[in-house]
This record gives sequence, C-alpha cells and structure tokens, in this order.
Amino acid sequence: RLRENRVVMFCAWFLVLLVFIAIFAPWIAPFDPNEQSLADTLQGPSMKHFLGTDEMGRDLLSRIIYGTRISLSVGLVSQILACSIGVLLGALAGFYGGFIDTLISRTIEIFSAFPSLLFAIGIMFVIGPGVINVFIALGLLSWTSHARLVRGQIMQLREMEYAQACVVAGGSDARIIWRHLLPNCLSTIIVLITLGIPGAILTEASLSYIGLGVQPPTASWGQVISMAQQYITF
Repeated sequence: RLRENRVVMFCAWFLVLLVFIAIFAPWIAPFDPNEQSLADTLQGPSMKHFLGTDEMGRDLLSRIIYGTRISLSVGLVSQILACSIGVLLGALAGFYGGFIDTLISRTIEIFSAFPSLLFAIGIMFVIGPGVINVFIALGLLSWTSHARLVRGQIMQLREMEYAQACVVAGGSDARIIWRHLLPNCLSTIIVLITLGIPGAILTEASLSYIGLGVQPPTASWGQVISMAQQYITF
C-alpha cells in the first residue's frame, strides 16, 4: 500500500538521500567546508564551485552537504531527549494520577504556554549557543507533546483487564508501566518522533540564522542563509 503512494515513496527516498549525504559527506563534498580562499570570494556557480562561494571563498555546496549532518543530528538527538523526558513524565502522570498528575500537567501547561520559537530563543540566550545546547533547548521545547499523549493513553490502558490482572498478580508499578503499558503506546511515540524531527530541523535553522544556534565555522543551513542574505541582489 505504501509503495503505491507516490508521495510517500518520494519522501522516503528523499529522506534516504539526506541520510546518505550526511553519512558520506567527507567523500561527497568537493571541498573542505571550512577551507577559505580569499581569491575566490563571492563567486557565482561554475564548474569548479557548482553553487558558488561565500564571502570567505568557501564552497557553498560543501557547506550545505555538511550542514545536512547538523540538521539530521539535531532532529534525531533532540527528539530522543524529548521522548525520554515526555514518555517518563507522561507515564507517571497517567499511571498514578492524583497529585503527581496535577503537578506534571501544570508543568506541561506552563511549557506549552510560550511560543515555541520564542521559548527556544530564550533557552539559548540563557545557556549560550552551540550544538550541544541546541540539542538541550529543542529537547526541552518539544517534550510536552510526548508527555500529553502518553499520559492520555496510559490513563486508558491502566483500566484494561490485562493491566488490572497484573496489579492483582502483584506486579510492581515499574514492571506494569514499562513491560505492559508503554509497549502499547509505541506506535504513538514513533509518530510523534517522526513529526517532531522536521520541526526540530526548522527551529535549529532559525536559531542558527539569528546567531543563537550552531556557531561558525561549523556549517549549518540557517547559518549559510544568514551569512549570504546581505549579498542577495535583484
């Protein structure tokens, strides 16, 4: 059924291409992305530099290729961090309810009250720019959606007969949550991670664009756009 959907297959192959580019960037990129050549600054597309060069003479195609690594790593690592926090807190809130549920739910509401990009800018302003800090900021930014949905599913699943049977049999809370309830939330968690990766990539590009994300000379898509915009002519 998926193979018959042309849009799905196109997106799947495009994703495979991006992963391939990120893994084999040192062999695909025609130049070192940080190699400067002041004699070749701001050149247009040519046979030597297919996408031209920037203000420091660095090959733009090579920087875009290496920027793929940053974008994919930020998307994956930030979502793994967000999933770890969100699933843990959502499972605790949904299983125990009461005061724990109220405390975690209010925390989710506080984090969700801020515009996502503005919140990310605030976090980066406090902890400082850098790749690792981008991972942390985006992980803290997107854990609430994981926690909210996992909480709702756990609240439904804990009332199922098999879950009640585990309680009667004397199973520990941790065993019931991790062995019996969370595996039934796996499909939802996978969908959330899949949807969260593109958002994380866009947010990272936005942060790098305004100078709060990945710092030079490391190549990043947002940083390439930011440094090139002053040379755009019509």
